[in-house]
Amino acid sequence: METTPRPVIDSVVRSVCGGEVERLVRLTSGGLHETYRVEVIDHVPVVVRIARRPVPWFVDEQHAMAQASSAGVPTPDVLGVEQVDHDGELLSFSILRLVPGRSLGELAGELSASDLERLVMDSGELLARLHSVVPDRGMPHVLEPRDERFVARVVRVADQALGPAAAAVVERGAQLLREELTTRSAPRLALAHGDWLPKHFLIDEGGLIVSVIDWEFTGPAPPAFDLAHWEVSAGDGLHDRSDLLRRGYARVTDPDAADAGWVPAFAIDFALEVLGWQNPAPPARLRRCVDVIACHVSAL
Repeated sequence: METTPRPVIDSVVRSVCGGEVERLVRLTSGGLHETYRVEVIDHVPVVVRIARRPVPWFVDEQHAMAQASSAGVPTPDVLGVEQVDHDGELLSFSILRLVPGRSLGELAGELSASDLERLVMDSGELLARLHSVVPDRGMPHVLEPRDERFVARVVRVADQALGPAAAAVVERGAQLLREELTTRSAPRLALAHGDWLPKHFLIDEGGLIVSVIDWEFTGPAPPAFDLAHWEVSAGDGLHDRSDLLRRGYARVTDPDAADAGWVPAFAIDFALEVLGWQNPAPPARLRRCVDVIACHVSAL
């Protein structure tokens, strides 16, 4: 991953925070972008994210975070979003107030069963609050038919990694997805996070969710989109506890009415996407995807 020259970072931080950078540490868990923890003289610590995109980035994210916060979902404070032209390349900066805490994904193995269940239910309540927001911009997430070439490739991936039985499950899942798309009317849209997973919930020392992070893929989608992603990617010990997520969701509204029966289609679609990654997922992740598809195929 490319590295932005330090003077450029210092200049943007100075412009937003009004102070000089005292210490800058690159974070290895920054995802798609350069991400730094930055100590600023006479200022609170901040997180600096830098995206290289052909269009200004983080603008819709900032808007979505404000909407989510208004609905009662805790988000980091956005101190500034800046666009910088550096050597003919557009650099988008998002500067956030650092929220102390550890992710639920990181803590899951250390928590008691009761605390883990409580936090998953709390996250379900927050998700329902988010889905109460009517979206007006952001990255849309809609289901579209998978073309035959893609399906053939993911069937081969499943066959090579897990055997012919897994390949048959994947092929049936793709068929079921096509049937759902051609026979059912489109569901309502809500503001979806796009990656509602334990790794994005920050837990403080008191054992509470104090912030939900990583909002750049937020946008219009059926509520089933976020609920389905949990099943595929929440991680060991958590992806099979969608019941807890839905119990928390039910504190605000009926999850069955919200998902409108679309969770199987979205779960299958996301599992197919993971199976089709150009950089193959680890075997355990591939197995999880096939298991999710098998579960929904057998239930419908």
